[in-house]
Amino acid sequence: MTHISSDPSFLSLSLDHCPIGIMVVSNRNNSLEFINERCREIFHLDATSVQTNVSDTLSGLNGLDVNGHAVPLEDFPIMKSLREKGRSTLTFSILHNDIKKIISMRSSSIVTDGVLRGAVSTVEDISDEFKMRNNLESATLRLENLWRITKKSSISIKEICDVTLEAIAEITQSKYGFFGFLDDAEENMIIHSWTGETMKGCTVVDKPVVFPVGKAGLWAEAIRHRRPLVVNDFSACELPRKGFPDGHVKLESLMVVPHFIGEKIHSVAAVGNKDFGYSQDDVVRISDFLKDIQAVIKQVEAESLLRQSEEKYRNLVELMNEGVLVLSRENDVMFVNRKICELLERDIREIVDGKFVDFVHEDSKDTFIHHQILRKDGASEPYEMTLTNKSGDTVSVLSSPTPLLNEDGEIVGSYEVVTNISNIKRMERQLLQSQKMETIGVLAAGIAHEINTPLQYIIGNADFIKESTDKLIGLGEFIKNVFAEGISPDSIGAVTEMLEELDLDFMAEEIPAAMEESIGGLGHISSIVQSVKGFAHPGHDEAQVINVNERIRDTINISRNEWKHAAEVVTSLDEELPQLFYPPGDFDQIMLNLIVNAAHASQEVFGDTNTKGLITISTRRDNSSLRISITDNGVGVSDAIKDKIFDPFFTTKEVGKGTGIGLAIVLQLVEKHEGKIWLESRKGETTFHIKTPIS
Repeated sequence: MTHISSDPSFLSLSLDHCPIGIMVVSNRNNSLEFINERCREIFHLDATSVQTNVSDTLSGLNGLDVNGHAVPLEDFPIMKSLREKGRSTLTFSILHNDIKKIISMRSSSIVTDGVLRGAVSTVEDISDEFKMRNNLESATLRLENLWRITKKSSISIKEICDVTLEAIAEITQSKYGFFGFLDDAEENMIIHSWTGETMKGCTVVDKPVVFPVGKAGLWAEAIRHRRPLVVNDFSACELPRKGFPDGHVKLESLMVVPHFIGEKIHSVAAVGNKDFGYSQDDVVRISDFLKDIQAVIKQVEAESLLRQSEEKYRNLVELMNEGVLVLSRENDVMFVNRKICELLERDIREIVDGKFVDFVHEDSKDTFIHHQILRKDGASEPYEMTLTNKSGDTVSVLSSPTPLLNEDGEIVGSYEVVTNISNIKRMERQLLQSQKMETIGVLAAGIAHEINTPLQYIIGNADFIKESTDKLIGLGEFIKNVFAEGISPDSIGAVTEMLEELDLDFMAEEIPAAMEESIGGLGHISSIVQSVKGFAHPGHDEAQVINVNERIRDTINISRNEWKHAAEVVTSLDEELPQLFYPPGDFDQIMLNLIVNAAHASQEVFGDTNTKGLITISTRRDNSSLRISITDNGVGVSDAIKDKIFDPFFTTKEVGKGTGIGLAIVLQLVEKHEGKIWLESRKGETTFHIKTPIS
């Protein structure tokens, strides 16, 4: 507290670096007194777009409530806390670049001596937690409802439909829904089940059981077009709608998923009015669940009664897309389903009766054992771990456990639903890739300039060509009319006058030149776009075969605006180089940092002169290694700082012009792939050498 009292800026700096968004508003004209960096990041605000009045800032968010309606300004928690003393909470969504974020805002009034002075609010992006929670809840609900079906000694189609509809409503967190089957001609749908909310909310008398598809409204579009239908703003939907009869429930959003058997639609599940609308994930969840249900229906249709509930359970669990694992108190494997066998690439006989810890990756063994110990005390928290399959590959999974109890209530083992989250982990790596794109953020203005310059003369040339073409078309139309009406001395004179006015010789010379210039400009733009695309390509962090010289040329191209004013870049690239197995993202970042570093060194010497420096980039094979050298004739590196040049946060630039982490990142990436980097420098010349194994 002593440090904060003596240095108030420390508190402000601390709040600005807080991992949770923070807003502070004064009740004097609703003035926005403070908004930290995390809050601006969540709301996609920069320093220039933050308004001094909090009302303007909040209005610009275009926040939507759970039904997709605009959040009124007065409903934002911080506005409520400004009106009256107290706390307020709101979960809402915002849309940025077609990506929806789920935001949690919590606010509290600031009161001193009984007087309301203002309000403070925390802002959190809970999109990932929201999605993960939905995935986990839907997997659990899916299993529970399948279990409800299988534990009965006998079950009818109507009962299956009721459980199915209840499950899809719970899985998608929908308020209304129905589930039914299509006849063989796909002309009529027989609805077996409506959700209870639909029955309570709808006052239409004599709800029909059979619906002709040809006369049906919006929901039948999924049948007519033979694909899932998602409408998240019912009032704004432009698809055909028949309207609602009096008393029908009001729809805000709608999702309809047809289920196919072969080429025919067998059944249809429809749900409506989900908070924050439906996504493709919901379609996949319901489609997968309907596949499981279809297996049940097929079995019930083939057999009037299932012989044993245990056999039903086993069949259903085997059809699940999630793995099911049953462990004894001693962690022996008592049961696994087909999905677990697929994940581990092993036959069930290789797994059952063994120790499951034997299939857990070394890095996750402690985590697995720790959670099994917790299970003996009744804990059932989900946890992540990494498994190793028979091929030696790793599989990331999320396990959702439930303690197994005997008749006396004693814990005798663990029942675990195992979900393959390898794709989610892959998405996390893609997020890291997007963060790496910040490295070339400083080049954005230069790239825009490089594109804008040729674009200007392309536009000018296009206008000239269009104008000339319009005149030629006009001449052609006039001549056409002359021939149609008959040639006369007057018409010949008019054509001659028009030809003189057009100056065809000038057009013949200038139009091809304009087109050639435009084609060249488009080629330049295409080259820049392809280079940027290479940097942003998915899978950038996965090791793959790369052409070293091509990636160096792309990096030179994308960084052009950084060096073109201070230096010329020449290359001496060995075209016989073998390809390199390397993550493209790491290689690009190494080259970009070194080229920009060389450009800045040249800028210091040649920036205020009429001459330019020289940056030379060369590649060659060095026995079993590949060597890359980047030389500049800039300011050079003195002996006094050579040993510090790769230290994190060490920089020779002025305050605010360098972070000192560029070369530290280069060193880390080079050594990560068993390479070496070293520096040779004397006054007026600096060379960075990189040596990396080819194989």
